[in-house]
Amino acid sequence: MTLEAVFGMASTLAFFSWIALFVFYPRKWLYQTLFTGVLVLLGLTYMFYVLPALLGTPEGGFNSLAEVRALFQSDEALLAGWIHYLAFDLFVGMWITKDAWDKHISRWLVLPCLILTFMMGPVGLLTYMLVRAANTRQLNQSPYHP
Repeated sequence: MTLEAVFGMASTLAFFSWIALFVFYPRKWLYQTLFTGVLVLLGLTYMFYVLPALLGTPEGGFNSLAEVRALFQSDEALLAGWIHYLAFDLFVGMWITKDAWDKHISRWLVLPCLILTFMMGPVGLLTYMLVRAANTRQLNQSPYHP
């Protein structure tokens, strides 16, 4: 299978997972499907591409921007990086919807947060934190705070 095909399938799977997350987010079966199906599949695909890419790049590393850039010189490593974003952003979106449901925050207030998380991960999470603080009237953003 070509790297472009894997890229397309992973991106499509993530996109439809995001749609399902908004439409069906209070449903337990959705979280089970996303956790045990989609995230596991993305994780296994990531491992398949990242391990050879990282092990085959002796000049790459994590100690400088130049070393990180060297890690992503291969298309396999770039694909792995993309899948990494897809999986982690989806996980964050899942947490956002579950937390919003538990705190009785309107799904329509959550929708922009999900779109931003899908497109720009940390910006969406920050937006949700602000929505959460405004709706709960609490600045404490600990997940353990009621």
